[in-house]
Amino acid sequence: MITLRRLFLAAYPDYPGASTLPDIPLAGVECDSRKIEKGYLFIAVRGKNLDGGTFIEEAACRGAAAIVAEPQGRDFPSVRLLEVPDSREAVTRLASAFYDYPTQGMKVVGITGTNGKTTTAYLLEHLLLKKQPAVGVIGTVNHRYAGVEFPALETTPGPLKLQEIFSKMRSGGCAYALMEVSSHALDQNRVGGIDFAAAIFTNLTQDHLDYHGTMEHYFGCKAKLFLGLSPESYAILNGDDTWAAKLIPILRAKVRTIGFGEGSEFRAVNKQRRNDRTCFDLAFGERIFQVDLPLIGTHNVYNVLGAIAAFHALGFSIEEAAASLHDFPGVPGRLESLREGQDFAVLVDFAHTPAGLENVLRSLETDRKGRLILVFGCGGERDRSKRSQMASIAAQHADMVYVTSDNPRSEDPKAIAREICAGFPKDFKNFTVVLDRRKAIRQALLDARSGDIVLLAGKGHERSQIIGNEKFPFNDREEAERVLRGR
Repeated sequence: MITLRRLFLAAYPDYPGASTLPDIPLAGVECDSRKIEKGYLFIAVRGKNLDGGTFIEEAACRGAAAIVAEPQGRDFPSVRLLEVPDSREAVTRLASAFYDYPTQGMKVVGITGTNGKTTTAYLLEHLLLKKQPAVGVIGTVNHRYAGVEFPALETTPGPLKLQEIFSKMRSGGCAYALMEVSSHALDQNRVGGIDFAAAIFTNLTQDHLDYHGTMEHYFGCKAKLFLGLSPESYAILNGDDTWAAKLIPILRAKVRTIGFGEGSEFRAVNKQRRNDRTCFDLAFGERIFQVDLPLIGTHNVYNVLGAIAAFHALGFSIEEAAASLHDFPGVPGRLESLREGQDFAVLVDFAHTPAGLENVLRSLETDRKGRLILVFGCGGERDRSKRSQMASIAAQHADMVYVTSDNPRSEDPKAIAREICAGFPKDFKNFTVVLDRRKAIRQALLDARSGDIVLLAGKGHERSQIIGNEKFPFNDREEAERVLRGR
C-alpha cells in the first residue's frame, strides 16, 4: 500500500516538505467527499459549478488521512492540508502516481473529434486484436479489456477512474489502449499525465456549444490533445477538415494526414458502394491497397483511414490492415441493422449532431428503393442552435420525419420540439410530432412499406432516457424489435 509521503514524492518531487510527510498508508484517493473512507486522500477540486473546498470538513469527518486543495485561506486543525496551485492538475498527478503510472507500459491512442470517435476505436481495436490477445478500449459505448466489459457513464472518465481502468488493463495484459477523448475531458485536464503514442483527429463540426460557447474554444480544447504529443508520437489528422489543418504547422509530433484530397498521405480513391458494403482503393505513396468494408457512407471511409493510419503508426502493415477489415463486425448503435423478417430496412444510429445526421442520411440515399423515414429528437440542456439545423437537414433528405423526444432532461419536450420544427422549410409538410419516443418508433415502423428505410437517430447504443433528473430504461433497438416482432 502506498503512503502519503511516497505518493507526494512521486507526484510532486519538488513539493516543499514532501520528504518530511508521514508514512501514513493510503487506502485510496478520491475527489467525491461522499466516497471518502478512513485512510483516504481527499482532493478538493475547484470545478466550474462546485468548489471541492466546501467539502473539506465533511471529508475530514469521514476519516480522510489528508486533504489536497488549492489555497483555502483558513486552517483545518482536524486534518492535514496540502496546498497545490492547481487542483485539477493535482488529480491527474496523484491518480497516475497512486496507480503506479499504468500507461507507461502500454501504447495509448487517443481519438477525438465531433463524429466518428467510437467507430474509429472499434475499427482500430479490430485490427489490433488480429495481432494482440488483449486490447483495452475506453469509449462511449462501454469500457472493455481482456474479456471484461462494463458500461460507460461518460465518454472519458475522470482522472481517478481513468487511471484505475488503465491499471486493470495493464494487469489484464493489454499492450495497447484506445481512448475516445472528449472536448470536455481535454478542457478539464482529465487526460493529463498520459503519454499518447498517437492521436487521431476525425473532424470538427458544431456540437457542445452550450459548454464551449464558440467553435474556436471547442477547437482549442481538441487541440490540447495534439499540442501535448511528444516528437516521437504521431498526430493523425483529417486532411480534408479545415480545423484539423490548422494543427499541422504547430505540432511537435509526426503528422500523418488522411482523406480524399490529393495532399493526404493515406488517400481514398475509387469509392464504390455494393449493397451494405463500401469498397475503395487506399493510396499510400506509390502503392495501392484494396479495402472492402461492411459499412456504408463516406464518413466511415474517413474512420477507416484514421484507424489504418494509426495501425501503421504503431508499427504494423497497411496491407494487413486492409485485408483484416473484410470481416469487421460493426459497431453497436452505428447504422445498426435490425432484421425481424420485415420487407423494409430498419437502422439505429447515434447521429445527434447536424453533421452526423447529414452524413448518415446521405449514406442511405444511394440505391434506396422506397421512402426514407426518420425518427429523431434533440437533447435538453444542450446546444439549442443545432435543433433547427437538424430539421432543415432532415427535410432535405428524408421523405417523412417523426419529431420526438431524446433525453429532454429538465427542458419541456414540447418546447424542444417547437424549436426543431421551426427549422423545417415552409413547404415541407411531411413531419409529425410524437413526443413519446416509444410511440414515435412504433408509428414509424407501422407506417413503413416494402422497400422503405426507417432510421432511428440520436440515441444509438444508449439504454436510458433522461427525463428531469431521472434515467428511465429505454433502448431504440429493443423498442423497434418489439414492434417488428408484433407486425
